[in-house]
Amino acid sequence: MFLYSPESVYAMDRAAVAVDGLCEIELMRRAGSRVWSVICERWPELKSMTVFAGSGNNGGDAFVVGLLARQQGVDVQLISKGDLSRQSETSRHFSKAWHQAGAETEEWQQQAIKGEIIVDGLLGIGLTRELDKDWQGLVQTINQCDASKVAIDIPSGLSAETGTAKPCAIEAQVTVTFIGRKVGQVLADGPDYCGELIYDDLGISKATCFSQAPALEAIDEANVCLPAKRKRNSHKNQFGHVLVIGGDRGMLGAASLAAQAALRSGAGMVSVLVHPDCVHDLATFPELMVQSWDRIEDNMAQASVIVVGPGLGQSSEAQVCCQKLQQAGQPMVIDASALSTGFLRTLSSKEIVITPHPGEAAGLLETTNIAVQNNRLRASKELCQQFPVVSVLKGSGTIIQQEGINPPAINLRGNAGMASAGMGDVLSGMIAAFVGQHLPVYEAARAGVFVHALCAENFAQEFDESSVIASDIISRIPKVIYQLRSP
Repeated sequence: MFLYSPESVYAMDRAAVAVDGLCEIELMRRAGSRVWSVICERWPELKSMTVFAGSGNNGGDAFVVGLLARQQGVDVQLISKGDLSRQSETSRHFSKAWHQAGAETEEWQQQAIKGEIIVDGLLGIGLTRELDKDWQGLVQTINQCDASKVAIDIPSGLSAETGTAKPCAIEAQVTVTFIGRKVGQVLADGPDYCGELIYDDLGISKATCFSQAPALEAIDEANVCLPAKRKRNSHKNQFGHVLVIGGDRGMLGAASLAAQAALRSGAGMVSVLVHPDCVHDLATFPELMVQSWDRIEDNMAQASVIVVGPGLGQSSEAQVCCQKLQQAGQPMVIDASALSTGFLRTLSSKEIVITPHPGEAAGLLETTNIAVQNNRLRASKELCQQFPVVSVLKGSGTIIQQEGINPPAINLRGNAGMASAGMGDVLSGMIAAFVGQHLPVYEAARAGVFVHALCAENFAQEFDESSVIASDIISRIPKVIYQLRSP
């Protein structure tokens, strides 16, 4: 599944007319009809509806919805906001049809909203400015209504480019979107505002769809790469020796989680280097080979892939470990306290995956957490421009990007329960294990993020998602990989 910038969707819309021969009136009719069919499917006993129509083409779609509902005997309250004299000819066609049918349009004057459901056709995907106080008041009034909300194309107030509210947006239960899925619908707060996202291409040709480069590609079962299935005649040295470096005093769990995740993800061997005081604390995991940080040089020589950062901390001993890693040529997965500009710029390895959360990304980019979250796609791109790495920008809609590979990938799976301690450590170990099993670092990052998310979904099939902890993810890795491999 591909996702597009607003500009690309506008270009596809124009091509649908110029190349496919679809007239604008027909496209608007199809859009409104699709919204109405979704409403009928979900609210078959609907008696009344409030439709909000703006002055743009989003408002034209809203008039189509109102007309179709009225024809089916639904009591429609249609409220306009904005100067309808500025409507396009296409939108005006349907607003005229509305009035010719004897229906009335109310201008928004803070009147009572009467419908059982609300249809949001106020603002479209072109919104870039902050809403003024008047618009904010309308959005907040709609959100305070108990009625379910259906958004046309995108909830009003939500940026189709970044997924951020400007500064508020309609909180829809359902959003019906057209022509191309928009990146803002899946980034940052986009999913929370959009609710269930329903897509309709309105019958445009595949050639028109492919005429624009997508901004993102969603990872799914069809495009994720897993390590090759093992031959019967195999031995552990064929599947990677993962070296995990971390585990300072008080933070041993992070290194332990990364190491266990690497084992469960198929690594042939896993060694762990931790603070000297913590070595014996990992004795309960017999599959792990555990030593102290001062054995780093011997272990580096034997490792095929290195994870550095989980629980490493900032001690002088930890800094010595990082200095010794500068000359390592093996692939690396770098997380947590190892995510520093100075360290990344000194590395010799040409195969590096970094896995920052927004705060860590902000540190690398010398900006703020808010700035990263306000444009996650741009932040991901800047990380790859500044450092020769595969960037895994974690969060809701994790973005995986590498310079020269387009479009970047986004993960749309998983759940909010993953916002808990240790999840990133598990992810680092999984990615390293896939690298050790001969996946290119970019594909290993994609696979690790996707399997990680599916494990959280698997947990939520039995328990409340808020209860998932990092070790629950590890326990479900074998089942999820098995399911992905099954025909």
